[in-house]
Amino acid sequence: MSRPHLPPITEAEFQTQFIQYARLQGFLVAHFRTSRTQRQDGSVFYETPVQADGRGFPDLVLTRPGRLVFVELKAERGRTSLDQDKWIDALKDCGQEIYVFRPSMWKQIETILGGGR
Repeated sequence: MSRPHLPPITEAEFQTQFIQYARLQGFLVAHFRTSRTQRQDGSVFYETPVQADGRGFPDLVLTRPGRLVFVELKAERGRTSLDQDKWIDALKDCGQEIYVFRPSMWKQIETILGGGR
C-alpha cells in the first residue's frame, strides 16, 4: 500500500514544530525574528536587525545543562546562503555543535536532540 502524498511543510511550520520538540527535550531556545519595515515610498520588506557579521547567523540557538547547539532550518529543497555557510563553517571550526535540518530528517533530529538527556 502506498503512502498518500503529503503537501510539503513550510520552513515556518517546520520551525514551530522543531522549537516545540526542542522544548520538550529540555532545551531553552532562542530565535531572532525578522521585522517588517516600511520605506518612505510605502514599499515593505523584511529584515533581521543585526550588526557587524550577523547576516547568516543560524536560525536557532538551543541550550540545556552541558550543551549548546546551533541550528539552521531549511525547507526540504531550501539551500544555505554563502553567509550561512560562513557561520556554519566558523562554528564547526570552533568545535561547536551545529546542524542544518530539513523536515525529512525528523528521526535524526529526535536522536540528536533526545540523546544525552
